[in-house]
Amino acid sequence: MARSARPQPPNPDPTEQLSYWDVSRRPLQMLIFLLPLILFYELALARLLQSDGKVLTNEAHKTLLQFFDAVGFSHSSTLVLGGIVIGVVLLLWHLLLRDPWTIDWPAIGLMAVEVLILTIPLLVLSRIIVETPAVHSGWLAMLRGSNGDIAQLGFLSGVAISVGAGLYEELVFRMLLIAALHTLLVDVGKLPHLLGAGIAIIVSAAAFTWYHPLEAAGGGISTYRLTFFFVAGLYFGLIYVLRGFGIVVGVHAMYDIITVLPQLAEDG
Repeated sequence: MARSARPQPPNPDPTEQLSYWDVSRRPLQMLIFLLPLILFYELALARLLQSDGKVLTNEAHKTLLQFFDAVGFSHSSTLVLGGIVIGVVLLLWHLLLRDPWTIDWPAIGLMAVEVLILTIPLLVLSRIIVETPAVHSGWLAMLRGSNGDIAQLGFLSGVAISVGAGLYEELVFRMLLIAALHTLLVDVGKLPHLLGAGIAIIVSAAAFTWYHPLEAAGGGISTYRLTFFFVAGLYFGLIYVLRGFGIVVGVHAMYDIITVLPQLAEDG
């Protein structure tokens, strides 16, 4: 009589074999970490960040909304499509990797702690480079120029705009731009990975700098703003490459919240 096959143990969950540093870079983990920010910002867009028919948001998100308008989506639907894009990209990435549908909740808490820690060097950098607090909120000046005076925004609106900057500026300048440049330089151009990643980070930082208002109070280009935004762009690029999209969005949003709200209070 043939012996019955011995029962095989279940396949181990791959996430159980990964350290926190690996788990926090998995797309499903990043999506769960960012989901409260995405939902909060989408609710704020519908309830808080509209004035005289205009949406008060950062230029990266506004460009995305204009693209959706151009391809035929209604105004009401375009407001939620940005968050859907982020979710779909991370879910598709998750499916392509064939990762398990497992969420490491302790790692979610550690990601929040890591965001707070990684925000500190940027705050220190801003105090070293910047000669005036107004430079901290360069994108606020940009919003004033395009959407009118936003000094009347309340606390929740200021937090929401900071969250939106983290989500959509990192989507454009880190996830999309660095990925596209890395593909061209490494996959097509056959450059070494580290060299391609370094060039992509530098180009992304330069684009991020140009995106922000650089004018000095007395005219011309402010070397303080130029230096700060470029170094900040390099810092965000390094965080994105080394720690992933979820962490860099959190750091960007946290920095803006800490520096912009006092500026709003002063303006108000």
